[in-house]
Amino acid sequence: MARLGREASVPPEIKDDLEAISSEGQRAANVVKNILSFARSHTLSAQPMEINTVISQVLSLRAYKHRVNTIEVVTHFAPNLPEIVADRFQIQQVFLNIVLNAEQAMIDSKGRGSLTVTTELSGDIIRIAFADNGPGIPADIINRIFDPFFTTKEVGKGTGLGLSICYGIVTKQGGRIFAQSQPGQGATFIIELPRTAPD
Repeated sequence: MARLGREASVPPEIKDDLEAISSEGQRAANVVKNILSFARSHTLSAQPMEINTVISQVLSLRAYKHRVNTIEVVTHFAPNLPEIVADRFQIQQVFLNIVLNAEQAMIDSKGRGSLTVTTELSGDIIRIAFADNGPGIPADIINRIFDPFFTTKEVGKGTGLGLSICYGIVTKQGGRIFAQSQPGQGATFIIELPRTAPD
């Protein structure tokens, strides 16, 4: 209806209102789409996987974007990490979401950047850290970034569900995810997953 009104010959003041209705309608549709994704009961397909390989695949997917935006990617992968048993698609989704957020933060703040990805084994925990040199996360919101619908992006550019979905996936796996940041000095997202396969 709003789109038909925009295409018809209407007074400018009404046309502006119709544009706003159309824009907010699209935003609402995107929010609903993400809510369904968030709430959907995913049938897990758990399988052994090597974390370094999964991260490398995600970084390969973003390699072109990194080149054209002058984002340097540095990896420090611990060798011979034990496998974990998890849903590969969900773990990829977590890593991809964090990489996308880091890219956007660095591009928006300085038009380029550096992303360092580190893996290590600490006892029975595999720790993965994604550290960017973007603007960082203000101290007054860092404890809210995993809350559903919380976003610092402009209206229409984010639903605030990406990190909530990541939180749900990681905790369902028996792990934890958190962020560390100093404003102006970048942000580091850390994921800790239990090793679920013997040496």
